[in-house]
Amino acid sequence: MKVRMLEELVSRIDEHVHRHLERHEVRYLQFAFRWMNNLLTRELPLRCAVRLWDTYQAEPEGFSRFHLYVCAAFLLSWRKEILEEGDFQELLLFLQNLPTAHWGDGDVSLLLAEAYRLKFAFADAPSHYKK
Repeated sequence: MKVRMLEELVSRIDEHVHRHLERHEVRYLQFAFRWMNNLLTRELPLRCAVRLWDTYQAEPEGFSRFHLYVCAAFLLSWRKEILEEGDFQELLLFLQNLPTAHWGDGDVSLLLAEAYRLKFAFADAPSHYKK
């Protein structure tokens, strides 16, 4: 359900990225299932994951709702690279092995800031989950 919500949210935020993934038959389930189940622990260095979880713990509505916006911001932070990839295999390999090994606190802070921006722009507009 969360993966589907992510797909709907991204289609509203950045239709160009969404259609690019669709055109190359990349399904959100193929990369975002892991993001949802592991809370991005496999995508981020431990120091970044701890920073992310700290923010999740401070969320008054609980982390699962905010995690949706973090995942959308995370995906869209790679917009340029995603749009440069030209086929299914390249896209999926990229999305399953994002180059975050050298990420630090600043990168996570930018990710969280964008996630908060998306949350405030879309959280009170639940129709963004529906087409």
